[in-house]
Amino acid sequence: MPVTLSPLTPSFGVDAAGVDLGGPVAAEDLAALQEALIDRLVMVVRSQNLTPEQYLEAARLFGDIMPQHLTRILMPEHPEIAVLDSRQSDKDKDGKAIPTGSRAWHTDHTNHARPPKFTLLYAVKLPSQGGDTSFANMQAAYDALPAEERERLRPMVTVNVIEPDTGNVGDDARAALSKAPQRHPLIRTHPVSGKQAIYVHPGKTERIDGMEPDESRAFVRDLLDRAITPDVTYRHIWRPGDLVIWDNRATLHVAHRNYDASEGRVMHRLIIEGEVPV
Repeated sequence: MPVTLSPLTPSFGVDAAGVDLGGPVAAEDLAALQEALIDRLVMVVRSQNLTPEQYLEAARLFGDIMPQHLTRILMPEHPEIAVLDSRQSDKDKDGKAIPTGSRAWHTDHTNHARPPKFTLLYAVKLPSQGGDTSFANMQAAYDALPAEERERLRPMVTVNVIEPDTGNVGDDARAALSKAPQRHPLIRTHPVSGKQAIYVHPGKTERIDGMEPDESRAFVRDLLDRAITPDVTYRHIWRPGDLVIWDNRATLHVAHRNYDASEGRVMHRLIIEGEVPV
């Protein structure tokens, strides 16, 4: 039975049914998945049962696997895979585990010269409730801005660095990443579709060229507050065995912390090598 593709929202996202990424994928199904991911930006593949080896092979269907700078949580046998386990997260002053996940909308690893084009997240173990991940279509968000604002944003450049307080980054990785800030366009053109999108990681944006850091942070915060509206978002409620793939070049995401970290939210994460943003 061929893969069945169903929209998750009117503006973006696709549910891919009838595919087992743990085994061979027919050429026509793979082509449909790759095309749908570019067109719809977020893909949900449910009911997967993947060994780490199968997960790696599934990821390679979408490109070359990229090393992760979260070096303290890499799977020993397969260091390409980061293991996000809330039970191993930092603790607060009362000794309670702090849920993993970003507190703000972002795209992944803008502190790299070639940030990942895709991120894959595979649900291994989930808490009894909560722990959702939301996604925003930043192509649609950009298109919805007034024409004069789009024109003003287009030439802007962000200067990106690794955050000083980012957990799970080993000393060697941090030292290597701290050598050179990375400059990326605030409005990124997708290399396949040609569509433009707001492209930013607020935590890694040291500044916008021509602005001071505090001014830059306020500018980005205001832009995202206005641009990310309910009609350009999708909130994914995880089920065990879900594999979600998203296009970092055209989406932002946020991991919600509304769950009991001590129950264990375990996700296996891979990233796919991208291009120099333009």
